[in-house]
Amino acid sequence: RPHKKSRGWGVIRSRMSRAFAVARVHAPSRGSADRRARHPPSSRPLPLSSRRLSGAKDLGGVSNGARTSMAGWVDNTAEVTVTAPLPVVWELWQDKTRIPNWMPWIHSVEPVPGVPGDTKWLLKTNQFGQDFEFSWVARDLPPVKKEKIHWFSTDGLNNKGAVTFDQRPDGRTVVRMNISYEVPDVLVPFGAALSPLVASILQADLERFGAFSSKVVAAMGAGKRR
Repeated sequence: RPHKKSRGWGVIRSRMSRAFAVARVHAPSRGSADRRARHPPSSRPLPLSSRRLSGAKDLGGVSNGARTSMAGWVDNTAEVTVTAPLPVVWELWQDKTRIPNWMPWIHSVEPVPGVPGDTKWLLKTNQFGQDFEFSWVARDLPPVKKEKIHWFSTDGLNNKGAVTFDQRPDGRTVVRMNISYEVPDVLVPFGAALSPLVASILQADLERFGAFSSKVVAAMGAGKRR
């Protein structure tokens, strides 16, 4: 029986791989998603502190060094309920290289050669009329299967976070994302606008994931009927 169950999950993964390719073709363009988050609402000012960290670079002229002083930790949370079942949702988040499909401000996620569980992230975005680029290496913490993935950065932009998954009785899945990050000095002048901007981007990202996962489920169903 265990062998049969394992083989069944392998079939599901195979269908998901094909369905993922179909959904990816119809994913929204990176530029259109990035433009929707350029005008954030106002909120309370961000806390300030002083710290220096490598890995942050502003392409708009505010800073041109490889080291950028930092200003305070900020937390942002977003949540969405998706129609996809938990096994599909969980599997989609296991391969971090897929994440730019629903988080277009994340330009790329690549495995670090020879270091299992470490990934190199590159963020590119245009906000406040400027182009910004940040990079970091993230290290995965041991996951709680089908419940939680979490990580912390070991190099570059200082951040940590988690994505949790809860299956509802109706078969839908609640996806929650929480990230904490240390704000580079190049973004301090936008203090009051930064936190709600990131919150709105994360919410849009999760909603985009909901649409993406629904396409994967639909494609899996179509493949199964063939």
